[in-house]
This record gives sequence, structure tokens and C-alpha cells, in this order.
Amino acid sequence: MKGGAKKKGGIAVLVVFLAACAALYVYIYVIPSVSGAFMQTSTARYAQMYTKNAARCIVIRDETVVRADAGGKSSYYIREGEKARKGVKVADVYSAGGVSEGYKLANTSVVSYFCDGLETMYSPDTIETLAPEAFGFPNDPTLWAPVDVKKDSVSAGDTLFKTVNSDTWYMALLIDKEQLSEYSMGKEIAVCFGEDRIDAKVCRMAGFEAGWVIIAQTKRYYSEFQKLRYCEVEVITQDNKGLAIPTSAIALKEQADGSVHEGVYVKNINGEFNFYRVYVLAEDLENELSLVAEDRFYEKDENGDSVRVNTIGIYDEVLRDAGALSDVIVSENAPVEEEEIVFEWEKRSEEIGE
Repeated sequence: MKGGAKKKGGIAVLVVFLAACAALYVYIYVIPSVSGAFMQTSTARYAQMYTKNAARCIVIRDETVVRADAGGKSSYYIREGEKARKGVKVADVYSAGGVSEGYKLANTSVVSYFCDGLETMYSPDTIETLAPEAFGFPNDPTLWAPVDVKKDSVSAGDTLFKTVNSDTWYMALLIDKEQLSEYSMGKEIAVCFGEDRIDAKVCRMAGFEAGWVIIAQTKRYYSEFQKLRYCEVEVITQDNKGLAIPTSAIALKEQADGSVHEGVYVKNINGEFNFYRVYVLAEDLENELSLVAEDRFYEKDENGDSVRVNTIGIYDEVLRDAGALSDVIVSENAPVEEEEIVFEWEKRSEEIGE
């Protein structure tokens, strides 16, 4: 009996020992790996995000159409899109009797042989009359493409060429009312013709029931600008640079003073996570990324003074899925109080009295 009891006791000790070993294994290897799965991080890296929207565009220039006074064979001396000085001869027309009539530039201008018959309708003098109805041009570009008027012989009254008389040209844009907040007088925007980007400045805004007509002006040279009229474009209204992080990394946290702010949890050298506030510059909904300010931003305190807020920096490791850690629940219908953010360059301008 005693031998059997000892044997059972030994088995019990072995079972306890094995259970302890298993528990220790789980504690050392399994639990860290499982918790690590919930503590995945993402590295903050430099990025650039655009806020852009599609728009219909009418290109407007100060143009003069030059027509032949008489018929005959024609010769041309200036290349398409070339800028030439006042007094330079653009073309000759030779009548049947061999007499030539030369056509010279009245002003320093860009010469073009592509015309659409709308040169008088769309000019700087008619910009203020533009309404949404003007943007109802057909979707098929071949129906409104300009015509090359350059040919070997002409008749009286035929168009020989046109001139673009100013370096300043305009882009009239039709936008939806929902996009109006992205525009303001004097704001710098970029209008994209395919892969080509033209920087411009808003100089006129007019509201209608069917939308808003935005006029942007530019002096930027574009090799095709003398040919363009009706276009489908993309307009960049915001061009932001900062640090890209997963949107899921942003959490809401109540501060000691009771205020609530957005922020992320940053991993330090000890593997611990500390909360840092962030200021979101832009969002990429498709890729679920947010662009935030780097290192610091400024905000106004209750006295209206600028206060520096330290934030995350390049290569900081942020907790990827921190939204669940938010200790504040925000109702979708609850009003959101916007805080005024002042960036460092604005603070410096204030300090030097600019």
C-alpha cells in the first residue's frame, strides 16, 4: 500500500511539474506573441497628399484672328506656338498676278494656326458673363477640337492664323456647390491637363443655381495652351506635405484638463507606448492613410496666444490599431468643436510683425 501511495504521489508531482512547465512556456513564448499581434506598429514616413476634384474647363485667352484680304497661294514663316516680336512677318499671300501681301505681327505674340471660331466669344472681356450653361459642351472631344487653318492656298476672308496677345491666360471651371469650401479669392490652385500641371490663382467666383464658376489666371507657359478650349480637368485645391500613418492609428483621448484631442500611441525605446497629439492635414480614404503635421504645430489658447504642441516625428513607431483605445465616444450627430491651428511659419510671421 505504501509503495502504491508513493507511486501515485510521484505521478502527481510529475503532473504538477509538467503543468508548471507548460504554463511557463505559454507565459514566455505564447502570450508575448499573441499580445504582439495586437500591438503591431507602423512607421511614420514622409508623404504628400493632394485634395483634388474633377471639373469642366473653358480656356480663355486674349486672341486676335488674322484673315486674308485676298486669295492666293500662302507661305508661312513662324512655327506653331512660337512667340515672335512685334513687326515680324508671319505669312505672305501671293495673288494670281504674283503680287504678295505680307502679314506682320501688330504686337509681340504667340502665333497659332489652330482656331475654333470661339476666339471672340471667349475673351478676357467676356469672363464675367460666363454661366454654367457654357460648360454643356459635348463629351466627344472630336466635336470641339480646333481646326488647323494652315494651308497652301487661301481665299479672301479665310483665317490665316491667330495671335495670343498676352502671357496671362485664364481657366474657367465649373464646380459643384459641395466643393465651394475648397476655393477662395486669391487662393493658389493647380489645374491638371492630363499629366501636365498648371499652377494658377483664383481671381473670380460667381455662384449660380447649377453650380459655381471659378476663374483662375496664370502666366505659366504650357506648350498646348494656345490650342485648348473645352477640357475635362482635375483641380488640385490642397497640396499637403507631412507624415503618413494609418488612419486606424488615431485615437481620441481625454486630457487632464478635460479637453479631448486626437493622437497616436508612440513606442519608446523601452517598448512602452506614450500618447502624442496629432494634427491631421489630409486623408487618403482609399488607402486608409492620414497625413499629419511633423514634429510640432501651434494652436491658440483661451487667451488667443499661440501655443506650441509637440507631435510625432519621422520614423516614429505608432500603434497601428489604436482606435479601439479611444477613451471618448463621439456620437455621429454630436457637434465637433474646431480648434484653430497655427503652423510654425505663421507663428514666426506674427513674431516679426509681418
